[in-house]
Amino acid sequence: MAARLTLLLPLLLLVLAARADVDHGSRKEKTKKYGILLILSIGKNESQAAQDKSKEGITIQKVVKNKNPGERIVDLHSISSMDLPAQATSEPLTENATKLPNSSTHLPTEDHAKLTTQPTTQSPTEPSTLPTTQPTTQAPPEPVCLAPDTSCSEIKTQEAKTMLGTALTDFSLKLYKAFSSVKQVDSNMVFSPFSIASLLTNILLGAGNTTKGNLEEILSYPKDSDCVHQALKNLSTSGFISASQIFHSPDLILKENFMNASQTLYGNQPMTLSNDSEANLALINSWVANQTNNKIINLLKSLPSDIRFVLVNSIYLKAKWKKTFDPQKTSLETFYPKSKVKVKVPMMKSEKYPVTHFTDSNLKTRVGLLQLSDDLSLVILLPQHLGIQLAEIEMGLNSQILSAILEKLGKSKSQPTLLSMPRLNVDTSQDLLEILEKMEFFDFAYDLNLCGLTDDPEIQVSAARHQTMLELNESGVEATAASSISLARTMSIFEVRQPFIFLLWHQKYKFPLFMGRIYNPSS
Repeated sequence: MAARLTLLLPLLLLVLAARADVDHGSRKEKTKKYGILLILSIGKNESQAAQDKSKEGITIQKVVKNKNPGERIVDLHSISSMDLPAQATSEPLTENATKLPNSSTHLPTEDHAKLTTQPTTQSPTEPSTLPTTQPTTQAPPEPVCLAPDTSCSEIKTQEAKTMLGTALTDFSLKLYKAFSSVKQVDSNMVFSPFSIASLLTNILLGAGNTTKGNLEEILSYPKDSDCVHQALKNLSTSGFISASQIFHSPDLILKENFMNASQTLYGNQPMTLSNDSEANLALINSWVANQTNNKIINLLKSLPSDIRFVLVNSIYLKAKWKKTFDPQKTSLETFYPKSKVKVKVPMMKSEKYPVTHFTDSNLKTRVGLLQLSDDLSLVILLPQHLGIQLAEIEMGLNSQILSAILEKLGKSKSQPTLLSMPRLNVDTSQDLLEILEKMEFFDFAYDLNLCGLTDDPEIQVSAARHQTMLELNESGVEATAASSISLARTMSIFEVRQPFIFLLWHQKYKFPLFMGRIYNPSS
């Protein structure tokens, strides 16, 4: 203790001497204003400790105020014996000096303090046991929310189009499992993965940071896939019509870059809502009805009073069979929703209908494809026999198996087939927010970042619905979907008399427009 007190005495003298030196300087030149802060680091020298004598290493750092009162510069460096008064240089301060931990971050550094550090001298034979001082760094700036670069070359757009088919197939299976998890076990289910993907990709146009990454993940898109917007636009054909529309409250200011890109890529000019909830409801439902040929006329039943942002997507499809069914041959026949349950439904028939089909023994499924107009086809996955439940096929189906099945169908030839399949007319509606949360996408409810769309941090999606109408008759298939969902149809190799999975498949671009399942055609 006595030895430590003996050492502290010259240190105190050192502090006083330094302060005296500053006072002396200030008297000589009153225009210079300096504030001195001395930081002392005391540590035991190990070689001296072996001799039971304590010798301390000292590092001295100083903080100097700038001459300009409006700016403060913090200059941290070790003071050598050359900087000290003569009476304070009797002890070699830098011979065994030990560096301080980086304490500069604890110094008051107002008004954009600038920190610089110079290393202290250290003994080459006695390494320091304390952490070395690291230069302080400024926090990285917040990432800028940039609008996507939609000026894609033809090669990049073609690459995105190829990727999009694979992504939409994978996304369809994710949606199928999410929809299935909220539906009753033995219920009909139809949705449009293309329509939902178009809706979310339009939102992706204005998403930033984590929301952008989360949307890309749920859609199975590669990171920063800006060319997907142009690719999605190019997928529309004469077989179906897909359209998106933005509705927003008068106080929500949308960014011009987003509006221009949305107009170019998705063909919509944002529409401003009023303060009248009933008028807003009528406006949105009228737009949907017009886009779906009046098949969906009341998509939304109500709107919250504080609604600020609505993004609606619709898809309308009306396709014809390559070979139509004869209505004279349609008759009531048996369909088996469950193994021991049967119902009578209108069954369409054809003796020599061109069907591409095979049996997948691993999935225990019969697979069939019926041609439609405009590069479209109806794909049906049917249990191999009545003893196999559709739930077993659903459990075994994944994106790899589905892709392999669709690829095999594309390489197979059709053959004249005795075909029986039920006439369909199905209309379903589902809360899309619930579906997205089942897919572990929670941004619409928490931490939504649409910085590319608006600077308003309070924006949120309060409601989203997906409604799908599917009609399958002798002349062809007619389907619509809005803000969420849309149709599909059925087909089979011999007779479709039990529950089945179906896809309305785009043969040219290799993606599903509609997907679902039918347990009971009469319900």
